[in-house]
Formats: sequence, structure tokens, C-alpha cells
Amino acid sequence: MDRANGGRVERDRGVGAGNSRGTATKKRALGAPDYFVWAPVLSLFLAAGICMTIGQSMSLAVIMVVIAVVMVVLDMWFNR
Repeated sequence: MDRANGGRVERDRGVGAGNSRGTATKKRALGAPDYFVWAPVLSLFLAAGICMTIGQSMSLAVIMVVIAVVMVVLDMWFNR
């Protein structure tokens, strides 16, 4: 009990509890990627390495790497 406030106890809610106190919160552009996205990304990197060494197809390997990078960036964008 607080005698200065007439018996009411007021708690400080802080910034994270919905009380912004006039400060603008900046939303992140990208979040952290989930763990499940790394399985197909690593598989695409492995397939790209196999295509470059055994298949001798540089263009297909570059396409696979680009697809893997886009998958990670999209996952990070959805997780923001």
C-alpha cells in the first residue's frame, strides 16, 4: 500500500508491456531464420556442389544457390 497515492499501488508497466512512453519502437526488417529452413538450404548447396563438380553445370549450380538464398531471406522476412 502506498500512502502518497491514497492507498493505491501503481506499477511501472515499462516499454514492453504496452506503454510506449513516447518512444517509437523500430520494427526489424528481417527476423531470425527458423531451424527447419536449413535442411532444404543445405541440400540445395550440396546439390549445387555436385552439379558443379560432377555435372559440370555452372548455371544450374548458380540457380540452386540463388534459390537457397531466396528461401532463407523469405523465411527471415516472414519471421520479422
